[in-house]
Amino acid sequence: MPLVFTSCNLDDGSAVNVDESDDENVNDFGGVSSDDEAHDEPRIRNISVRTGVLDEKAAATQALGLFALHTKSSFAPYLEESLKIMDKHSGYFHEDVRLQAITGLKHILAAAHAIFQTHNDGSGKANEILDTVMNIYIKTMAEDDDKEVVAQACLSIADIMKDYGYVAIQNYLPALVDSTLLLLREKAACQQVEDESDDDDDDAGHDEVLMDAVSDLLPAFAKCMGSHFEPVFANFFEPLMKFAKASRPPQDRTMVVASLAEVAQDMGAPIAAYVDRVMPLVIKELGSRHATNRRNAAFCVGELCKNGGETALKYFNDVLRGIYPLFGESETDLGVRDNAAGATARMIVVHPQLVPLNQVLPVLLKCLPLKEDQEESMAVYSCIYSLVLASNPQIVSHVPDLVKIFGQVVESPVEKAEVKAIVGRTFSHLISVYGDQLHPLISGLPPSQANALAAFASSS
Repeated sequence: MPLVFTSCNLDDGSAVNVDESDDENVNDFGGVSSDDEAHDEPRIRNISVRTGVLDEKAAATQALGLFALHTKSSFAPYLEESLKIMDKHSGYFHEDVRLQAITGLKHILAAAHAIFQTHNDGSGKANEILDTVMNIYIKTMAEDDDKEVVAQACLSIADIMKDYGYVAIQNYLPALVDSTLLLLREKAACQQVEDESDDDDDDAGHDEVLMDAVSDLLPAFAKCMGSHFEPVFANFFEPLMKFAKASRPPQDRTMVVASLAEVAQDMGAPIAAYVDRVMPLVIKELGSRHATNRRNAAFCVGELCKNGGETALKYFNDVLRGIYPLFGESETDLGVRDNAAGATARMIVVHPQLVPLNQVLPVLLKCLPLKEDQEESMAVYSCIYSLVLASNPQIVSHVPDLVKIFGQVVESPVEKAEVKAIVGRTFSHLISVYGDQLHPLISGLPPSQANALAAFASSS
């Protein structure tokens, strides 16, 4: 650690070349000036710095953060000095160093929580560090002129919300909302800087990284605030929807749709107030030529139908028509199909009477088990569980298909334990209803799947 501190504190050799000339005719405009006070201030002509030292300083700052992340409570002797360095480097003149400081501050906070959790006055000390970190992040969002640095600040705040919940941001909510709005309205400092290069593609890439990070903040707010997020979301909605206009590139529209989907998922019922504005856009995105757009749209329509209440009912038929092609042979993206399955399942769970199960279930079951996006598994298999438990007549004829699907799910290395557990409960219920009638179906499975199913059924 002493070596790291030494590298962090290296003299970078920066030198400012100041032009103190009093020559009023230097610009060949005589005494004419747009600012009469311009001659009172020396002009900075250039800044020089030893790049080797700059690289070492950035690497050392990164190392500090990683040491904090991976050593947690063992980092205690170095916490105070490291926080001072991170604080200083978050305002450093070069963005490479600032980026590592902004990234590392989150790790310093994690170490502080581990260190102080066993102290009697630990919560107070941890809160002091949280205060330092959050104030730096909020200031960076509004005032830093580098888009990548600001994006990292947004991602770090989102991570803090996920890791520590609402209690971590409650004292900073007004400032966080203001800074997020500034970015959504494209009025933050990093969005005002004129790019002197001719590389428009590179600048567009930085814009996309930045706005993706900003849009990730909204679901993070929803995750930690639940339905209480709605008054805050009301402020964000119109600035966010600006990115969904038809004139915007496809990646902007899908950014909005993905953000809205996750907000709907965690904010819940209050999303109903926005369904009429959002649903037409999302249904249109189901037909996008871009797979990512179709995938996010499928996820979003499912969440809107699930949480949109009565407002969403009138859209069910349009959603089903929009989703149906995503199950077809022409859909080559497996993730799109998985999200279409998840959306269909959510619609069935909330309003089975509005879904023609005799037509929908064969299509849904044909695409199971899910191939790529296992985040949709709980929605899909919970839906099947509810239909089986209710002895829905439309599911009965598909029991042979279910047994084959369940065998693959319980043996899958990528499915979560909770998914396998609900599949086990569903299979256990089928055994209780059909008993020996299932034996031929079970014996037709590979032995490993049959044994896995039996184990889950016995534990359910």
